[in-house]
Amino acid sequence: MRDRRPVAREILIVLAVAAVLGLAALAAQRLLVPRTPLHPDIAKRLDASLGSLMRRQIRVTRQVIEVPLVQEAFAVIAMRLREALPEPHASFEVIVLESPEINAFTLPGDIVCVDTGLIRELGSAEEMAGVLGHELSHAANRDPLALLARRFGMAALFSTLSGGQGSSVLANLTQTLVDVRYGREAEDRADAFSVDLLAHAGIPPGAFADALERIRDSGPKAPGLLKYLDFHSPIDMRIARARDLAGSLAVAPGSLSVDWEALVEALPDSGDSGRKQ
Repeated sequence: MRDRRPVAREILIVLAVAAVLGLAALAAQRLLVPRTPLHPDIAKRLDASLGSLMRRQIRVTRQVIEVPLVQEAFAVIAMRLREALPEPHASFEVIVLESPEINAFTLPGDIVCVDTGLIRELGSAEEMAGVLGHELSHAANRDPLALLARRFGMAALFSTLSGGQGSSVLANLTQTLVDVRYGREAEDRADAFSVDLLAHAGIPPGAFADALERIRDSGPKAPGLLKYLDFHSPIDMRIARARDLAGSLAVAPGSLSVDWEALVEALPDSGDSGRKQ
């Protein structure tokens, strides 16, 4: 009878090698994408440094709107929200970009970018505040940093900061956040954060649900340009939850002193310089 021990020994060796390689791969993954959060100070510095790079990247590659009336209106909205934000994130910046897309996104470093396509779909400064509040949840929870770490690895992020990666890598990092998909858990958390923030800021908390309704209704008109709701929880469910939460909050809201129609009118037409005075 043939001795099967050598064969069995070879199988065990193969399995052992596979196990070692598997553990090595897992260890490498944990080094590049830690499952435990970074130390808060390290995360804060990395977040801010990446934000500075991406802010420059956005200004080089996208058309930034610098119309005084638009900037002043967003300053009013931002100031009201800042007063209600946790202190570490009270210095957030809003950048308005010329784009027909119905979208807003968050960059590391507490930077929120808003496309003019979205601005044109909303009906009030209060609704815009609701969208900003949603994005500020991503900033407060460092969702952009966590997503980039998962997708590219911590080694690539640190290499980018040290100049070891080219501009194409930075462009990829930035574009990832333009087209970002955080997942339902993060988006649902951001919805609740926004409603609560509006209430604390003295802004009608139902304005976020109003904004979601307008964005939802804009879909049939330009489905290829609607990015803001993709892969989120079902929109009608999000609106209902936002309204229920807003109704449960005791707040004495006051409207924002922003002429929204004038703001929209001041936006440059597509093809303009974006720097109309």
